[in-house]
Amino acid sequence: MQNEELEEKVTMMEELIQDFVARMTLVETEMPEFLKTFLQQYKETLDRIASRIETANKRYDDAKIQQQIDEVKKLVATVPKVIGVKNSHHFGVWSKSLIIGLVVCFVVTALSVGTALYLNHQNDRLNDDAYNFWLVKALYPEVSKTIEKKLADDPKSLNEQAEKEMEKQEAITAAQAQAEQADKEQKAAKDNLEKVKSVK
Repeated sequence: MQNEELEEKVTMMEELIQDFVARMTLVETEMPEFLKTFLQQYKETLDRIASRIETANKRYDDAKIQQQIDEVKKLVATVPKVIGVKNSHHFGVWSKSLIIGLVVCFVVTALSVGTALYLNHQNDRLNDDAYNFWLVKALYPEVSKTIEKKLADDPKSLNEQAEKEMEKQEAITAAQAQAEQADKEQKAAKDNLEKVKSVK
């Protein structure tokens, strides 16, 4: 079986070589004729190019160009060699302290601005809370009196109870937001499903 495959491959190779030899002989016989026709077709163009090259060469005098090159070489030889300069700078005593002072001023200014912004935010929050309590006091005087009485009696336990209630309200609000988001996603999924069904 292997001999048959080898014989088959050998015969294929012989056929390919014979085909290649035939093509090469065709190329060898037709190439000179092609070159002759090519040269006949483009003889005028090649002559024009050759004449232009000759006129371009005649425009420039070789001796004059060589003389100019020699002059440039002499000029370059007379130029002094470049002396390297070290680029290092040392700060003086007063400049070091100036830089340190500027950095310290920048840090202090940044801390001051940050603290001022934080305190302003806290002040706004406290003002909002005070305004809300003022509204409760104006609209519900009994409730505000009860709150003031409990604050006077045991402020710590009232604060703890209020913090627990606030955390509870925040948890309820977050859960409601999550439920609304889930409802929106479910509605969008249903809409997509209906669109896909309607397309088919």
